[in-house]
Amino acid sequence: PVTFLPRSSGACRGGARRPRAAPMAAAPSGDQAAILASQADLEQQLERALLAPHGSSMPGYGTKGVPSKHFFDWDLEDDRLCPQSEKHFPFLDLTRICCVWIVAIDHGNHAFGEWNPLFGQDWVLQYLFLVCGVCYGMSQKTLGAYLLRLGGYAVLGIFINWSAWLFTRKDWRHDFFGVIFHFWFVIGLMCYAVLLAPLRTYLSRVHDRSLAVQQQGPQREESGDHAGERPTPEAEHPPTAAEATEASDAPGDASPAPSGDVGCQGPAAKDEQREQRDALTRALVWIGGGVLGLMVLFTVVVHPLLDLTAPALLRLVQQFGTDTSFWGLPQTTEQSYQFLTRLCTYFMLTCTNFWLLIACPIVFKRDGLTGWALLLNTYGHRMLFFRANDERPFHGLDLMTIALTCYYLGLLHRRKLGKYIVRYWFVVLFVCGLLWPVGLHGRMDENPPTDISTRARINLLEFIFVTVWLTAGERLVQKEIFTEDRLDFLNEWSLIVFLVHKAVHILIAPPFNWIFLVGLIPVCYLRRNLP
Repeated sequence: PVTFLPRSSGACRGGARRPRAAPMAAAPSGDQAAILASQADLEQQLERALLAPHGSSMPGYGTKGVPSKHFFDWDLEDDRLCPQSEKHFPFLDLTRICCVWIVAIDHGNHAFGEWNPLFGQDWVLQYLFLVCGVCYGMSQKTLGAYLLRLGGYAVLGIFINWSAWLFTRKDWRHDFFGVIFHFWFVIGLMCYAVLLAPLRTYLSRVHDRSLAVQQQGPQREESGDHAGERPTPEAEHPPTAAEATEASDAPGDASPAPSGDVGCQGPAAKDEQREQRDALTRALVWIGGGVLGLMVLFTVVVHPLLDLTAPALLRLVQQFGTDTSFWGLPQTTEQSYQFLTRLCTYFMLTCTNFWLLIACPIVFKRDGLTGWALLLNTYGHRMLFFRANDERPFHGLDLMTIALTCYYLGLLHRRKLGKYIVRYWFVVLFVCGLLWPVGLHGRMDENPPTDISTRARINLLEFIFVTVWLTAGERLVQKEIFTEDRLDFLNEWSLIVFLVHKAVHILIAPPFNWIFLVGLIPVCYLRRNLP
């Protein structure tokens, strides 16, 4: 009755055990062979009848309920952010479109960002970095081609902003930092791509290794014996029917209980438990020792060395004009020393994330734990340690690292958690509404709270939104938005708005600036749909 279940323990998922094989009897007669064949046919028909109603919705099965060739790697597919079975991911496009439009609104009217409608401070820029991290992992371009494309967008956008400053007779020579403005985001992406290029190669190798290990499962099951193993004496000389009957009737020779039953643990089970405890201890020492060593390194060694560069840093910042204060860069010598002290904290978090990214796939059997380790380390650190407004570039790198890791290694139990997030979305919004401090006004990224209570609540809110997107992003967006409603032209519109919106706000007074930006929508629609 249970022999039609999947033979792989990873595919069972429910904990069903393979039935223990009975001692082999003598070769069946003709009538017995016919009966066994009919039973096998009945089992196959029963299996297909049970699986056919599920169709392709059941992982690993095709439209007719027949196991597919990817049956044994559906577990890995569940944890992945962008499964290989899909070719297009609409939630990435819609996330980018919404974030760009909210950024354009904030740059035209800062009151929206200060009052934080729709919790924009907790997800807009964060989602942009997450999308960029995922797209960087998906990109098949070389690093040079990737940087060339981003550099082209940056040059074009800076030229558009500079033209607006020149036309309105603003002093762009002494404030070129403000001319670049939001295109520092693109320049930052180029720097992140260079820094993460070796890690992307490493993550790709870890993913390929995990996929190869999982795909070895069905091959070893289909072969019947493990490669390199010799057959057991029972398999070489099977007992006769009489011997099997005598063995089963012998007193005191009852069949052993399954190893999972309580109270029936043998030496092998105890050895396995001891091995698991030792492995957990090694993992904690390996990971914790590396994190502690990096903290000591930045506190004792790096911090004193960076203090020597404070005067040179101040002279460099002054070359970019007064708008550098908006990003928290130092304006005096004393601020330079404080900035370098905070810089050690930012570097410490980023380096510990890199360490976790490298070490976790080595010490953990499930690669999906790596993404959770990075998330907990990042937001736990942000809750405990104060981070000023000059930390935004480092936070962007941390978010892009998390997204790149989750793209390659996935998140453990991602699909299961995402199912409940979508089912109880109203509870998530209710909790977020309770976490935001009542009456709080201002940009928390520009003026971060100094008290730990408010800081913890703000970062917990951001952690919730980031986790929701990483676990349930594709469930929140229907592909029919692009396939049936044909709104794919909004991708081009969002790119144009990202390039020109700041110049439009400078050149055109409200409300005509908004009319111009919205008027680009039908233009992009006609360009895409007209022959």
